[in-house]
Amino acid sequence: MGGTYWTAVQHESYNDLFDRTEVSQMPTERWWADLFLNEDGTAQFREVLGDSFNSYLGSGTWWLGADHTLRLTSSDGDEDGEMNGRIEDGRIILESFYGDRFYFEKAERPGPGGELCIANLHGTWHMTTGEVEGWSYNAREEGLASTLVFESRWSDAIEGYVLSADYYFADFLDTDEPEYRQEAELRTELLEEPLFHGLSNELWSVRLFHDDTGAEFFLTLTDPDTLYLQEHYETDGAPAVRTAVYQRVDAFLPETLQTALYEEPSDCLTFYWPNPPDDVSAWLEVLPVTKLEPDGLDRLLVVGRWYETQIRFCTGEPLWDDSRRLLDWVTDEILYDETLNIDEPRWFSLTIPEGVPNLCLHIKRSWEDFWYLWPITDTNGYLVDGWTFLTP
Repeated sequence: MGGTYWTAVQHESYNDLFDRTEVSQMPTERWWADLFLNEDGTAQFREVLGDSFNSYLGSGTWWLGADHTLRLTSSDGDEDGEMNGRIEDGRIILESFYGDRFYFEKAERPGPGGELCIANLHGTWHMTTGEVEGWSYNAREEGLASTLVFESRWSDAIEGYVLSADYYFADFLDTDEPEYRQEAELRTELLEEPLFHGLSNELWSVRLFHDDTGAEFFLTLTDPDTLYLQEHYETDGAPAVRTAVYQRVDAFLPETLQTALYEEPSDCLTFYWPNPPDDVSAWLEVLPVTKLEPDGLDRLLVVGRWYETQIRFCTGEPLWDDSRRLLDWVTDEILYDETLNIDEPRWFSLTIPEGVPNLCLHIKRSWEDFWYLWPITDTNGYLVDGWTFLTP
């Protein structure tokens, strides 16, 4: 059994609504499953629907009993990652995590790279190194940063998940005038060819593109946590290629920021953090900085905590009552007016004054008329009516 590869040819599931077992033949154009039983006792099961895993056991072990029972377990001991089955008439019958049943037949093991697929791209990736015209470099040491974020969304048109990517790039981060580039909603096209010869993945690569902007990248995976990306361009009329290597990271937001957000009030609209620590700043340095004031001495991080939150930065002056309670803000000019999505971070530069504020952050839900106000001063962060703001 060791060193064998199996593909699903049939699927059974129970339909509670109609009280019947439904049988489907596999694979289809957008739905397939396979099983690796390796000689060293490791195993991999994957069920792919469109461009995303519907169920996945990527780092497991397998065990075959004397009575032809087969057990797959997660290497981390997670009971939810256990699958049980049996060998019968040369087939493997395996019950999935959610109770469905797959019938597998032995097949030819795919070549190098076949243990990976486009669904493995899902997640967040940070650039670590690069190469251009034969010169290799460390991204951080050269003032570069880049992040790739892959997300899958259900499509009724194909009855499966469609993968898209957001691309972030920053250059000259070690100067006063960094340059930023963003490409949102890049589409994916699977290519049955390697990115370039010499890589361990010899079977496939992916084209990332955007019809409107003309952006185009090519990429592949060499293992579940390492991504190679290339961009073609011209220099002095001759074609050239930039290559970047990315490593998988846990999330788009850094761990320190996630911890700070963990116990926030459930109806918090916006999180703000003046001059956050270096680990947060470095993780999110790929995002552009909006300059609210020239030569600002401080950085302000604002993160949306509601599905849609409208934010404004305005100049003017506060209007207080006799007890120094803020009544309103008299606006001179609106410097910034945008909508924040949930968990979306934005950077701003300004100088936070001592005492009397000259800038005010206005925020509200998109369907409300009432604005919550934060006159920006050097005082400690505070909660405004309605649990609008939160700071660590």
